[in-house]
Amino acid sequence: PCDGVEPYQVIEKPIDHMEATDVEKLKLGCKYKRDRALIEFMRSTAMRRGEVLAVKISDIYFRSGKLVIFGEKTQKYRTVFLDDVALHYVQEYLKERGVSEDSSEPLFTHVRGDKTKGLDADGVYASIKDIADRAGMDRRVYPHLFRKTTATNICKRGGSVDAAGEYLGHAPRNVTDRHYTYKGDKYVEQIFRSFVEAV
Repeated sequence: PCDGVEPYQVIEKPIDHMEATDVEKLKLGCKYKRDRALIEFMRSTAMRRGEVLAVKISDIYFRSGKLVIFGEKTQKYRTVFLDDVALHYVQEYLKERGVSEDSSEPLFTHVRGDKTKGLDADGVYASIKDIADRAGMDRRVYPHLFRKTTATNICKRGGSVDAAGEYLGHAPRNVTDRHYTYKGDKYVEQIFRSFVEAV
């Protein structure tokens, strides 16, 4: 009875990401030091919007750029890194705020009103949108776009899809990865140094 029925064809959209020119244009919309720190932080770490909220200043190892976070979706700890560019802008932002690197305050706070109050998820979204609007971006820019861009760049620079997934904290796809192999922080750092870090 199904012989004459054409199979349903799924047409996949291209993966939304920013090219290098988009990232450079986005930087033009940074009005506050927090803006530049936020976009460099998200570019380098590829963290989810909800994960960014939980980061305290003292969570960052400023010498190495290492940051151990609790994965919002996976409910597991994972390691991400800030490159020298991201560290520079985060440190500039902290100097402007007048807080030390061992402070237990939230990393990203409001620029007006209570400047010790951490941004919420809507605040991160609104900040990214405002930066894009000021930059005159003719495309939609949103927090998750940084994750897609980082994953795309890992693959463009010669990394594998699995390496991209590992850096983003995605759950392993096969039985061997889930139950028999442990890659650890050194592997994640190798992915970061090879494919994510700003050149």
